[in-house]
Amino acid sequence: MPASPTSLPSGPLPPVTVLSGFLGAGKTTVLRHLLAQAPTYGGGSRWAAIVNDVAAINIDAQLVQPGAEDAGRTRIVPLGNGCVCCSVRNELAETVAELCAHSAYDHILVETTGVAEPRAIAQLFTQRNAFGRRLGDFARLHALVTVVDARYFLDEWRRGHGRPPPTVGEPKPVFELMLDQAECADVLLLNKCDLASAEELAQVEAILGTLNPRAEIRRTEQGQIACELLLDRPRFDPVATLGAARWIKVMGTAAEADQRQPLVTRPRESRHEEEYGITSLAYAERRPFAREKFLALVQQGLPPGLLRAKGFFWLAEQPADIGFLSVAGGVARVQFIGTWAAALRESGVITDAEIPAAARARWVEPHGDRRQELVLIGLGLDEAEWTAKLADCLA
Repeated sequence: MPASPTSLPSGPLPPVTVLSGFLGAGKTTVLRHLLAQAPTYGGGSRWAAIVNDVAAINIDAQLVQPGAEDAGRTRIVPLGNGCVCCSVRNELAETVAELCAHSAYDHILVETTGVAEPRAIAQLFTQRNAFGRRLGDFARLHALVTVVDARYFLDEWRRGHGRPPPTVGEPKPVFELMLDQAECADVLLLNKCDLASAEELAQVEAILGTLNPRAEIRRTEQGQIACELLLDRPRFDPVATLGAARWIKVMGTAAEADQRQPLVTRPRESRHEEEYGITSLAYAERRPFAREKFLALVQQGLPPGLLRAKGFFWLAEQPADIGFLSVAGGVARVQFIGTWAAALRESGVITDAEIPAAARARWVEPHGDRRQELVLIGLGLDEAEWTAKLADCLA
């Protein structure tokens, strides 16, 4: 993010559309089809495209270079040797800011790497840096678009549920990244629909609609979509988009309840959930889990129909550590991501007045912000059975 040298653009902020999606989903093909429509869109538009690649040689940028006749209307900016959501975040912000401050583009398109997380890119627009600047001062985030390979997504989901019990602590699985990309999106392009059956497409749409009820789902073949369907209407909303994931909404329901008592809540199901039997529930408790029992449940007791699980947990053996569980495609990941504010206060690291607002909002004496707060999404989850299984893990 520019500290001060780059001047703010005058007039309306140019819109930015971000294309995300796993490796091979078809992002570059979608981008090429969009750029080909620039000369005729709105009577002729001037666009810039930033193409990111984790490799030192940016092949995708070469693939989308415009022909000689369109070179004056479209500019391709390669951004390689890193990912825009982590290692080259600053380069992305600098590039967008420079394009907006010094050039008159009608729209800026960003193609991310296959491993980029849209949430981190959106935060460049919404969160201020140490200099008080944010990318939203230079450009307007128009939409987060995630491209999904329909058949590959379904195959990964099925493959995950046929795997042996997961190993706790293993690296983030591929399918979890795919879900992260789908859960933080305004538009989901279900691509390569010509390679999947009607039944398979309906099943993928049901899963995606459950994971992200807010996102608009559009089917595409070979990445072909009319640009006005993506570029005419702004879709990004800093609150609605970043909070669209089903697990976030369900967890919010749990957080609003009195967590002194166990809570299991089953939200109203959508049409897809009624048709395919996909349900979700939240579990909240103010007692710690016994480490051995909880990890045994995670490693060996997950049902084959569990699509997604996510949330925070608290172990009796590690009372200071914030535990985080994520299950995607049958693979579980357990990690410890920080220290409970209650533990920091007890050890004298912070005072009562310094307890963060987020922790204070969930504070219940005598445990403070320590809690079990888990969301489960899957096929035909038995509410009573899972309440009992989780309760059996309590110390």
